[in-house]
Amino acid sequence: MICPLRKQEGFVDKNTHPYHSVNKKLRFDIVVFNHHRLELFLNNFSKIINFNKEIDRITIVSCSPSPMEGQTVDAWSEASGIPIRYLIRANRGIDQLARLEYFSGRVGSMTENLAYDYIFQMQDHYLDTESAASRWGPELGFKVKGDVVPDEAVFDLDYLGKFMNWAGLRGVFCDRNNPCYFEMDGCRYVAPNGGNFIITTSAVAHEHTQSSIQTLMDCCDETYRWALYVEFMWGKILFQEGHRFYCLKRHMLFDRWDEASFYKSPDDFPSFRKIYEAKSEG
Repeated sequence: MICPLRKQEGFVDKNTHPYHSVNKKLRFDIVVFNHHRLELFLNNFSKIINFNKEIDRITIVSCSPSPMEGQTVDAWSEASGIPIRYLIRANRGIDQLARLEYFSGRVGSMTENLAYDYIFQMQDHYLDTESAASRWGPELGFKVKGDVVPDEAVFDLDYLGKFMNWAGLRGVFCDRNNPCYFEMDGCRYVAPNGGNFIITTSAVAHEHTQSSIQTLMDCCDETYRWALYVEFMWGKILFQEGHRFYCLKRHMLFDRWDEASFYKSPDDFPSFRKIYEAKSEG
């Protein structure tokens, strides 16, 4: 951990950064992995502010296409004035396979998918805190799930774009539970809950990342257990110590992981790893 860093501290929010409109540099690709819950993203889009359609983009990767869903997309775009890039994939592998496919150009094209500086990607219900999809059942008192944004969370794209550039960040997370801490081969990692995070496109395009993505796809058995394994593996692939990351919920910068600062998941990652590494080696 480095230190707490509030919005007003440490850098000047001026148009001297690369995202001044004159430069037309592409900034955020907001990617939503959808299965019959697109309205949960669209109805909560107000939690993303200072979206600029000249330099930001919304991409919907849907495995539940239908005439009604298409009408929803068209109606929202017409009302908001914001175009939506709408991609279709098969309904398999839950949202984690969708991430792997998008990051590697199996859905959409690699050139288009990696055209923006930052990828802000999320589950369809990530911004929602009220619906049944974002809450546990009566056995847990209808508590909001850990893979949903914290209350009052707002993503200011102007601020985030400039800050990420100024601070040399690899990624940003905003977890209700805080990311999951785990250790692997003597190294420490954190994995954002649900796989919802902002990451630099250069990190996704890196040869090591692309090789790791292929390995994870090769061992996909389309089970929930595999999806949990991949959720942890994003920590190993993208959230290594030595890079700089920002926790938007706590307004803190990190370049190393202290176990006490993060969530300890009850999921048995070591057993998941044993199963899927054996599949990969076989």
